[in-house]
Amino acid sequence: MFSSRRAASLRRRLVAVALLSLLLAVGCAMAGDTTSTCSNESGASDATSCAAEGVKNVNDDKEEAQPNPTTETTAAAAAATATTTITAEMAAEASSWSSPDAKNPDALIPSNDGYQPPPYDTVLEHSDFLMPPLRPGELKMLRFNENFYDGGKYIAQNYAARIGLPKHAMAVLRKYASDLGALDEMKRTHYHDPLEPNSGRFFKSPPAYSGGRELKWYIQRPGKHYDSDLHWFGCGDEWTHESFLRAMADAGLDAVLDAIADEFDLDGLTIQGVGFLSATYGGESFMHWDWSNTGGRAFNILIPLEQVPGSGPELYVSDREVEDDPEGVDGEIKLHPSYGVLLGDDSYHGTHECDHRPTGKIRASVSIYLADLTPENVMMVASDPTAIFPLPHSYKWLWTQRGRHWGDGRSMADDIGRISWQPVDFWDDCAKLAADGECEVSNAHETRNNCQVTCKVFIPDDEYQLGVPRSKIFY
Repeated sequence: MFSSRRAASLRRRLVAVALLSLLLAVGCAMAGDTTSTCSNESGASDATSCAAEGVKNVNDDKEEAQPNPTTETTAAAAAATATTTITAEMAAEASSWSSPDAKNPDALIPSNDGYQPPPYDTVLEHSDFLMPPLRPGELKMLRFNENFYDGGKYIAQNYAARIGLPKHAMAVLRKYASDLGALDEMKRTHYHDPLEPNSGRFFKSPPAYSGGRELKWYIQRPGKHYDSDLHWFGCGDEWTHESFLRAMADAGLDAVLDAIADEFDLDGLTIQGVGFLSATYGGESFMHWDWSNTGGRAFNILIPLEQVPGSGPELYVSDREVEDDPEGVDGEIKLHPSYGVLLGDDSYHGTHECDHRPTGKIRASVSIYLADLTPENVMMVASDPTAIFPLPHSYKWLWTQRGRHWGDGRSMADDIGRISWQPVDFWDDCAKLAADGECEVSNAHETRNNCQVTCKVFIPDDEYQLGVPRSKIFY
């Protein structure tokens, strides 16, 4: 059975192909292999950038035939001990392009909790895009898997791609979530204590990558424009943010940053926000972009953390140029822990319809926000009004992070942290507000922004230990 959205997309494709055939029949000269949806920031066609992308479409590495990967390695992994310890040698092998299993998407290091991700065959079954297996750190633009415009493989968006993950990434990220109790908290929230739309609450977790320090999180549910029970589990302060960064470093995500910077010719990269997403049901998708007009320098990466056995696609990515584009095609994607989905400027996407409630399970992902910060885009990147950390419009703090995780030899593995930052209390009654619990109520963004010191949003420099490798503090 096709969803109504899927059926509409297919109808639009057929109409587009028929129209093109008619135009070709009357002699319209069109360069089929270089057709693209590129546009400038105003939405008008940009001939220069389109021509450049056309050359890329022709010369890009040829997509490989759709695979039918073996699951033998997965079966062997499932039989392995449930207490796998990932050594430095294993991590190096898991991130290698040349290892025997580099292109086997099912050859993942198993997580300690016995979780089994879906086999890669289901990705091929439930995706509208070309989905060849990827080596760790290999990036390929998202291309629809149907032939468009006389055989060209149509790129969905200029900044939408997949990136291969190291083979141990899932195991590290799931262990981190397990140590925090995050997966249990997600299930408890969805099935026993869901939030009302446009509300949130704080919760504390056990230490993990925090030097023994308890961590603080903020659960929030977006407004009713999301026809789902989607909840965000975001960092509640800078301590928690730094903890998550260390988990991602151990998951080998330097390979991912390398790929992004190389593909889009960036000068530096900073991970400025990270958290978990979870849902048990969703109705009609809310199609949206996370970034626009950043000059192609800000991105979101989605990595699946838990998927429901037997479920279908989890995400839409569209080629639409505006929200209500009647000609837009919304392609379906089945996620897999062998790759992350990258979404940048004007990359429209949305949660796929689902209802996992009869199973008692959730689907969950890690969401990572990162940017190549410049004087021109730092205020825009910092303007996100939704997260409780970083605080909305905290561009001065964000600027202390510029180029922190990639560029000029920097990396997540060898991260020494941000430069100096001094939080400020702007209100006179911050002590009273904190005593009354106002630092940790639903939608406390304004209070925390104006009482940064009293609400303990940021780490003071003396505790942060400027210049000290983060691995010596957050372990």
